[in-house]
Amino acid sequence: MRLFLGMLSALALFLLGTPAHAGCSVELNSATSAQLETLPGIGPAKAAAILEYRSSSGPFTTVEQLDNVTGIGPATLANLRPYVCVGEGDAAATGSAPPPSSSGAAPAAPPTAAAGGTIDINTASAAQLEGLPGIGPSKAAAIVAERTENGPFGSCNDLTRVLGIGEATVAKLAASCTASQP
Repeated sequence: MRLFLGMLSALALFLLGTPAHAGCSVELNSATSAQLETLPGIGPAKAAAILEYRSSSGPFTTVEQLDNVTGIGPATLANLRPYVCVGEGDAAATGSAPPPSSSGAAPAAPPTAAAGGTIDINTASAAQLEGLPGIGPSKAAAIVAERTENGPFGSCNDLTRVLGIGEATVAKLAASCTASQP
């Protein structure tokens, strides 16, 4: 229930919208660990996770991509949104990040089953999970949250543990999905 309420709060903030740079104190693509640690709820471990995500996935194109960072969920994202921004800040001046795309898509497309075989639901990032048929950003985030809170999935059929994923969705992604065991 707590996860549902957090996702509902994040969705409400997203739908209501916030100005892109209103109150922006930290630009995600140029921030140092020390700058990230000034944000509410961000300590050294989460700052390191943000920097690692940025290093491995490329520059942020939307603030919402923070939801793909390990340890940051809908509630933390909602708390951070007023203080962070992407593009037009220091990154645009230094050329370290491309301007945000109008679609808000990540710089590189997530791997798809057609391009890379199967996607392991126990190890894939939220961005990678979006490569599964029928899985968008919110369901991908919910999969990661469920896996983090309740442990790995025994099989792809276990995705029905995730609110909003039923047997029809599991059937669509069955050929693209695998679940490794730790």
